[in-house]
Amino acid sequence: MGPDAGFAPKPPFDDPKAATSAYRAAAQAFGEVAGALNETRDRDTLLRLIGRHICQLVGIERCSVYLRDDETGLYRGQAGWSPAWERGDEPDAQERIKRLVAGTEADEFTREIVTTRRPVVVADTHSDPRPIRSAMLSWGIRSILGVPMVLRGEAIGIIFLDNADEPHVFTSTEGEIAATFADLAAVVISQAQMTGRLRRSLHTVARQNELLRRAAEMDETLTGLVLTGASLGQIAEAVTKLTGKPCEIYGADHRRLAAASPATPRGEPQPRTFDAGVRSHPAVREALEGLDDRESGVVGPLPEAGLTHRYLLAAIATRDDLWGSLVVVEHGSRFGPLDAHIARRAAANVALELAAERRAARAEWDARGSLAGQLIRATSDFGAITRRAQYLGVDLRAPHVVCIVGTRSDAGLPAVADVAAAFAQRERRVLATAVAEGVLVILPLDADAPPLEAMAAARDDVEQALDRFRTEAPLVAGIASRCTDASHYVRAHEEARQVMRCVQAFAGGDRSLVLAAEDLGAGRLFLASSSRAEAERFADDALGALLRLENDAKGDLLHTLAVFFDSSRSVRNTALALGVHENTIRYRLARIHELTGLAVGSDSADDLTAHVALLVLRLGRLA
Repeated sequence: MGPDAGFAPKPPFDDPKAATSAYRAAAQAFGEVAGALNETRDRDTLLRLIGRHICQLVGIERCSVYLRDDETGLYRGQAGWSPAWERGDEPDAQERIKRLVAGTEADEFTREIVTTRRPVVVADTHSDPRPIRSAMLSWGIRSILGVPMVLRGEAIGIIFLDNADEPHVFTSTEGEIAATFADLAAVVISQAQMTGRLRRSLHTVARQNELLRRAAEMDETLTGLVLTGASLGQIAEAVTKLTGKPCEIYGADHRRLAAASPATPRGEPQPRTFDAGVRSHPAVREALEGLDDRESGVVGPLPEAGLTHRYLLAAIATRDDLWGSLVVVEHGSRFGPLDAHIARRAAANVALELAAERRAARAEWDARGSLAGQLIRATSDFGAITRRAQYLGVDLRAPHVVCIVGTRSDAGLPAVADVAAAFAQRERRVLATAVAEGVLVILPLDADAPPLEAMAAARDDVEQALDRFRTEAPLVAGIASRCTDASHYVRAHEEARQVMRCVQAFAGGDRSLVLAAEDLGAGRLFLASSSRAEAERFADDALGALLRLENDAKGDLLHTLAVFFDSSRSVRNTALALGVHENTIRYRLARIHELTGLAVGSDSADDLTAHVALLVLRLGRLA
């Protein structure tokens, strides 16, 4: 691509007098800029003066000046100029420019300017893929000229010129004038930078004393937060206030716990969070491996991972425990000399806060486990138990259900805390304690749902919680009927134990199983006190002749019998459920009577016998 690519095909300086006048104007403008170097110590003022002169020389309404960051090689926005901004319109324009970064992997426009060290034109930003489209739309740029500021063969900065919402046909003449003035401006900027370094070296001792004073004030602020028991959100807000930058606090699993950010103009894009998704990117993982053993230090920018800013990480740790990390984002302003100190100090405070929370949680956990034990054993009067439950935020008048989690064999069980944590992941805050059969859990029910629906939801929560474990033997659970008073839990505990004995005695297999007291009905009392052999012999004595029929006939009769009991022993409801005529049901009940001698539907004792026998068969099928 030639040096005039993108410019309008207008020959530079047909009129020698015009050429002389243009370059003379550039020299005069340079003289004013050079003179200002001795009058101002404010670099932004100097850059805005450069911007005003280059806009006037080229006849353009707006420009922004970027300088190279020697550490990253990217170009960071410094200042801009336009007549509107000088009048006070768009008062946040200068701050917006300072948040901009050019030269990233996706920014082909800037990379071309730096590579060629020549002015580059984008005539139509809507169709040209080289510039970052979101930036062009945000600033309303239709046509843009990028001019490098070249010093000793390197582009130390870039000036971007545009006409704010209007297209402009840039000529090669304008490009040459802009390039000439930009190169002269590069000399002034280099001199200003050198002068600034000299001035800074002269004031190093005074600055260090000031930093020490500020550090002491910041330490006092952060210490005050710990003493007052501040939340993680309040600590993040304090870090943001002290640094002027976004702050995020992450747990050990890289889940964000708190965040704070300075106020930004509406629509201003926010930096990407440093969450688990970002950490999983190969470039980020490699950068983190280059930090110390606790991943403290600076990461970024990493455009390939979507990180266009630098991130200051401080480990949240106490001795051997790594709790997470505190992250400060270089957004809005560059990292200052105290930012790392603030981040480390705040991270230490967060570690103390989390350690205190863990101790409090452990104390509450012990108290909640003790409450569960008191409820099922009635070791205190119910009034005292109710008051203690209220202190722990548990309303015993609200419906709960008792559940015991165990195994079919003597294989190891998960810890009580792990079982409770599995329910917590289902957003169920339970009471849990160890019992002889395994882990007892008291699970709150949805008070607003109908009882059957609430119990079905509880069963689903138990099944989902059990599925989270990969134990040597599958976990099983027995669920009691609902409790709505402190006096109900002793009875519910015994119900859950009976269900567990039924499950462990009759059910085998290699999958988790959840069974409720309502599934067993009154037969629970018989089965809980019987061995498997005794129960199977009872079922064979009751239904043996029926069980020895051919499969189809046996299946129809057993299914009819089960539906008959589920339909409250109503012939009509059973016929409706099975989609057959009522006489068909009567015939099948008569056939069962003929085979077994049980007058099902007309003799309550025979009904109970048949019902319990069916229950034994059902448990056997779970094996």
